[in-house]
Amino acid sequence: MYVLALTGGLGSGKSTAADVFAERGAVVIDCDDIARTLLDEAPVVRDRVVEAFGPGVLGADGRIDRAALADAAFVSAEATAMLDAIVHPAVLAAIAGALDTLALQGEPPRVVVLVVPLLAESPLFLEPVDAVLAISATEDARIERAVARGMTREDAERRIARQAGDGERRAIADHVIDNDGDLESFRRAIIEFWESVVMSRET
Repeated sequence: MYVLALTGGLGSGKSTAADVFAERGAVVIDCDDIARTLLDEAPVVRDRVVEAFGPGVLGADGRIDRAALADAAFVSAEATAMLDAIVHPAVLAAIAGALDTLALQGEPPRVVVLVVPLLAESPLFLEPVDAVLAISATEDARIERAVARGMTREDAERRIARQAGDGERRAIADHVIDNDGDLESFRRAIIEFWESVVMSRET
């Protein structure tokens, strides 16, 4: 079972790449999805977040209000690091459990793709992976994509400022694909990577 970490900044194209891999049979595990589930369903994680950021991050239903949490967590590098220190170890534990479950199947998947946006910021996520693919794009392109998905420009700029730069991601990557062109060119590059690198590794 080959475990590939897929990383990149906000708006880089990780979701598109993950979709292409899934279309070709990879099992995709998204760390952001796991984090959202933990915030919603793991009382220990939720309680630690509330203790760190205050009751203002809770909605009227008693669940974490993600918009309010984002406002609190991305106000400074210290606040972001505090949230990461709570959530990331729990996410890593969930990933380890998921990989164990997949490995014990009668026919384990040939390829598992871990989508880890903050891999450069949290290298503990490197533990279970065989290789790292980083998606790179200019900051302007990433902001435009985030805005097109409904995020405000201010929020996109603030989040990108709290993330590692492409240089830091390249430093930990085994492979890098640039995504500064059109969607079809990027998809072709991902497919070529799958066929020439991932499938070659598997055979």
